[in-house]
Amino acid sequence: MTKKIFFSLLLWPLFVTAQKFTVVANNTNPTVAFSIAELKKLLHPETGFTYTPHRSSADWVISLKSNSSLPECAFAIKCFTKNKKQYVELTGATDKDIPCAVYTLLEKAGYTFEFGSYTLGGKINKAAIQHYSDTIVPLVKYRGIRQHINFPMDISSYSLPDAKEYIRNLARMRFNFIAFHSYPGQWYELKKKDTVEYAGKFFYGDRHDIPDNALLKKKVHNKKTFCIPEIEPWFDTIPKRSQMAMQWLHEVMSEAKRVGMKLQFSFEPRNKSTDVQSTLDAMQQIFKRYPQIDVMEMITEEGGGWGPRNTADETKTILTSFFGKEILNDTVLTSPIQAVQSDLGYIYGQIGHILKAMDVAKRQKMKLPSLKLGIYCTNQYNVAAYHLARKFLPADRICILPAHGSAYVAKATPKVLQNEDNWANSTIYSWLEFDGMMYLQQDAINGIHQLFEGQPSDSGPYRINTIAFNHWRTEENKITARYAALATLYGAEVPAIFYKEYAKRIGISSPDTFGNAMLLLQKAFSAHTSNIGFAWKGYWRNGFNFVSNNELKNMMQLYGEARQELGKCAAGNKTPYAQQTVAFLDNRLRATIIYLQAFRKANELKEPGISNDQYNAISNDVLALFEECMKVYAEMMPDRGCEGTLINLYLSPVQGIKISRQKKTGVPLDEPLKPGTHFDAPAPPIFKEGN
Repeated sequence: MTKKIFFSLLLWPLFVTAQKFTVVANNTNPTVAFSIAELKKLLHPETGFTYTPHRSSADWVISLKSNSSLPECAFAIKCFTKNKKQYVELTGATDKDIPCAVYTLLEKAGYTFEFGSYTLGGKINKAAIQHYSDTIVPLVKYRGIRQHINFPMDISSYSLPDAKEYIRNLARMRFNFIAFHSYPGQWYELKKKDTVEYAGKFFYGDRHDIPDNALLKKKVHNKKTFCIPEIEPWFDTIPKRSQMAMQWLHEVMSEAKRVGMKLQFSFEPRNKSTDVQSTLDAMQQIFKRYPQIDVMEMITEEGGGWGPRNTADETKTILTSFFGKEILNDTVLTSPIQAVQSDLGYIYGQIGHILKAMDVAKRQKMKLPSLKLGIYCTNQYNVAAYHLARKFLPADRICILPAHGSAYVAKATPKVLQNEDNWANSTIYSWLEFDGMMYLQQDAINGIHQLFEGQPSDSGPYRINTIAFNHWRTEENKITARYAALATLYGAEVPAIFYKEYAKRIGISSPDTFGNAMLLLQKAFSAHTSNIGFAWKGYWRNGFNFVSNNELKNMMQLYGEARQELGKCAAGNKTPYAQQTVAFLDNRLRATIIYLQAFRKANELKEPGISNDQYNAISNDVLALFEECMKVYAEMMPDRGCEGTLINLYLSPVQGIKISRQKKTGVPLDEPLKPGTHFDAPAPPIFKEGN
């Protein structure tokens, strides 16, 4: 009791000076109720406010309402004073748009919302919002994230509470769309005639058992196998793991719906047959499991030059089997056909299969959500693939992922979409970080800016339907994610200006210097031309994958320059949040440089004529550098995904060095190499516009 009284006395001055506010709403559906709860959470005595349920005693009256006369996905804020009370009207085109109005008000008042957290440097700036009014018609109607949920560093390793908080942070950034993609066997279960294809094959089915390593045992919060903590006790009970995996995603989806997001789920039929029954069965089973889905997307398997090979006649036969012989009169479709080639026939076949499945589902009036066709094609065939889909579907039923990385998406998208109607209505996928390269600090902002710069506007400004960004890591991408959120709302600001404004907003001492450091980081990462460490275990199973010294030397120099410039921002920052932001970025740049040093040292293993003793000595030096990299990285691990990166680094490139050493000199592995467990496999990302 004494402690409670003491605590109350400490807070008493806050309550005395705080102004009372109340919230009124026409209804309390889940999204409106969430908005009310957020206002109560974020307007508290330390910010200068205290909540009262009584309108008569409130100094501030905040009303939440919808107004269908607003454009789609628009929202508005109107603040005014009347009879000595402050009124705030927060309006959305629908109830689902009200949270965006709430967070716009709070950002105007001083909050900054980011991927993993939010900050307010002191109290609410009441003067900034007393007479603030605005109507925001977002440039992009549906703005958000596309979660692959396939690697250890993404949210598919998060506890359920952490995953839900991630969803809430997206909403706070005013993202209103999320797509979940599932590769086979990961997040949906398929009951077939005599078998069940279980879910729960996390990370393509590759087990990430905790190795006998002191650092990992200290930093990774699993006892035996890295996965969602709640599922670990049942990891080896496959049916139970399957059910728990689907229940986890079901609850994450429910949270996304609660905060007002449009929810899309995509899967890969991986089929070019004219018989679509298996795909129809899969859609029905998925929707039964996840009834929250607003849109179900059937997307082609990732294609970029490694797919099945077909002769020209086989490719033409695939086309005519779905579309008749007249389809061969379309030169956009026939001109890419070669005597023998990878990908094209399979891509055409998958598109034909998906189109037929959509048509049959419509004719049979199946109980399914809205259906879309997705194209994941990262080479020169993406133009023909989109053209084929567009012949039979309106643009608003097509999703396109035309390249790896934001810069290459920016180059490819104008070639694929070509006109304003396609830009305005298609779903466009880009990236917050380059696919699979999870051990380097990245910056994708310039590519996002270029995507918007490439948008045709011959007939004046127009809105885009949907843009969603792929990513895995959370904290490492918080600055890029904020840029993406603001760009899709208001239009893309020049990156150099954004960096400076961001630094000012959170209290970094020298915004100009911070901006210069970020531009150098952009340049450093964009210097890569190959996979400098792919985050799939199978990529390293046969040994280490080397990178040319010239590329490594250039990147190390550029990353070093970025870190040196950032170091000038280490002191004098105005807020702890600013200090933490600079310190975290410095930590990741330091870890990146050591990681590149390890790769450069590893190239000495390729020198001709070295002895086994020399090979072992060099390998030990490489392993020491990787160990140093891991120790530096482990100094700052603000989210669960950091644990995934740490163990994945150990089980991938570090293991790759040990396998190469074992093959060359016979030094045994720390633990015997277990047979490959992967159920599926990703394709390594590609560069230089898909070639």
